[in-house]
Amino acid sequence: MFEGHDTTAAGSSFFLSMMGVHQHIQDKVIQEMNDIFGDSDRPASFQDTLEMKYLERCLMETLRMYPPVPIIARSLKQDLKLASSDLVVPAGATITVATFKLHRLESIYPNPDVFDPDNFLPEKQANRHYYAFVPFSAGPRSCVGRKYAMLKLKIILSTILRNFRVHSDLKEEDFKLQADIILKREEGFQIRLEPRQRKAKAL
Repeated sequence: MFEGHDTTAAGSSFFLSMMGVHQHIQDKVIQEMNDIFGDSDRPASFQDTLEMKYLERCLMETLRMYPPVPIIARSLKQDLKLASSDLVVPAGATITVATFKLHRLESIYPNPDVFDPDNFLPEKQANRHYYAFVPFSAGPRSCVGRKYAMLKLKIILSTILRNFRVHSDLKEEDFKLQADIILKREEGFQIRLEPRQRKAKAL
């Protein structure tokens, strides 16, 4: 539970930054919120989160471009022959997977430096290798809180976008990334929230 706070904080902050930069994409997310909730101010339910298809795609694309954990390390317990060559990596070696770099391979994601939620349309995901997208790692030691994290992010982000419009004070090319244990922005997440006007309810 504790480990999930930093990662979801980073993920939600990058998501809101991208909404602030890409106003036309934010428009589509807000439209989806309007379609789901209408003028209601009721809390989001689990069923509502299942309908947040476009928000989920935007979230996945954010995690692709700005994975909260930019590098994953694993210790080999036995020799491993690489599928791509005759090389054998010996037991005891530490393997690092640069998630940030993997997610920006042009051979996997066309225009990898462009924020495009359509990268996560079902038909596009079906044609990619399972390990082409690993923001929560993968395999036996993948994050046990993946479903919880996605649910938490959907609830937080949908609540914000139902009530506020996000504006970014910086363009994406101005972001200065800082990779500690968690990926962050060196300059902080400089966004502004503008209250959205709700339609007056009839008395």
